Amino acid sequence: MELGWLEDFMELAAVRNFSTAAAARHVTQPAFSRRIRALENWIGAALIDRSSYPVRLTNAGETFLESSRELMREIYRVRDECRQQARAGIEVLTFSALHTIALSIFPDLLTSVEQRTGPFITRMHATDFYDCVESLALGRCDIAFCYSHEFGPPVLQTGQFSSKVIRIDPFHLVSKADQRGNPVIDLATWPGNEDMPLVAYSSDCFLGKVQTQLMLDMQKTGRSFRVTYENSMSESVKRMILAGKGIGWLPESSATREIERNELCIVDARQAEVTLNVLAIRKQGSGSAALERFWSNLQGL
Repeated sequence: MELGWLEDFMELAAVRNFSTAAAARHVTQPAFSRRIRALENWIGAALIDRSSYPVRLTNAGETFLESSRELMREIYRVRDECRQQARAGIEVLTFSALHTIALSIFPDLLTSVEQRTGPFITRMHATDFYDCVESLALGRCDIAFCYSHEFGPPVLQTGQFSSKVIRIDPFHLVSKADQRGNPVIDLATWPGNEDMPLVAYSSDCFLGKVQTQLMLDMQKTGRSFRVTYENSMSESVKRMILAGKGIGWLPESSATREIERNELCIVDARQAEVTLNVLAIRKQGSGSAALERFWSNLQGL
């Protein structure tokens, strides 16, 4: 059983609507529904009567609601007490970031900040977009690093959150390069009546949603694709492109080294590229001394 399931259940009990509760928890409705179902499976009883609108709690759900509230209060009290004892005066900054940002951008960003402020003790949780946003919303991290683009899902930038654009990261369509540095798969020479092999992102991840719109735009020009491999992580997509499995989109931060080495090359930047904003996001209000020192010295790369 996961702590987040209890928080999901309490939100649903408060609003009595799956869509509203999912939005408040910053997850998709299908994912939210799966988590409620997982909690019911763990309890061994139905907690929600889905036959009514708005939904209502079953008798078991009413009983579990009051106990879960008390349990959550006690869990957070004990957590805070343990954290205070473990820190012993040492402040740790906790970050959550998309895998690409955690691997390719954050190390240089942290070095840049520490050159101005001195060292920090940091903890990084590399994850997907939705978990990254949820971690910040629930207070599991101090700062979240996410991509932002009009083609992707919305990002927390208003209300109780504040953000900074720390980098612009072009999203290139790339191919493995041949010995002369030319693309092995080239838009200019590929037969128009044949599907182009595509190393793709999973459709439910952030970069997958951006990719979907770019594919639709290219299909309007007569290009079509067949997916040869799919993954939610750009590092995995890059490895398969290097293996010659097809073309694919990569953030520039993830592909810079391979492009400089002529292992990858950009296929056609004019018609197949967008620029992604890299955002640093935090909750408004005063934080720890370490958080405020880091945030005030956080500048773009």
